[in-house]
Amino acid sequence: MNGRKDRLLKDYLHDPYFVKEKYPEPSVCERCGVVFNEGIFSWVKPVPKEFPKMICPACRRLEDKCEGGIVLLTGKFLKNHKEEIINIVKNVETYKIEKRPLERIMSIIEDENGIEIKTTYEHLARRIGEAINNAFKGELKITYPEGEKYVRVKWFRDE
Repeated sequence: MNGRKDRLLKDYLHDPYFVKEKYPEPSVCERCGVVFNEGIFSWVKPVPKEFPKMICPACRRLEDKCEGGIVLLTGKFLKNHKEEIINIVKNVETYKIEKRPLERIMSIIEDENGIEIKTTYEHLARRIGEAINNAFKGELKITYPEGEKYVRVKWFRDE
């Protein structure tokens, strides 16, 4: 070890949707019903009505239309397998939302160029791209813009 103290340290990527002050524990999101308890968000059935109310980070992102990730799907293959691909997208969300309730699809927009999927956080967008690529192969490009808590996922297959 050289003992140097002038190394470059990476800054923490700040997420403005996570508040600095802690939510009361336990508390429940008045929009979606997710419960915050012991420092984590989880689904609790039935949702206790006596818990203090708050708005969770995912619902605030949805209201502000501020995605944490975007998935762009294009190519001729997509047009012939759209239903199967959309099923994969929804299955990935269903699986992820059980373990990570704040990871949600905000929108799925189809047009003549392909499909655009916006997600609340970057993990879900990356996982959707990986799942589609694992199932159908193609060209997958995942880009994390420097200094941002965001991901852009592009998947393309022409055949």
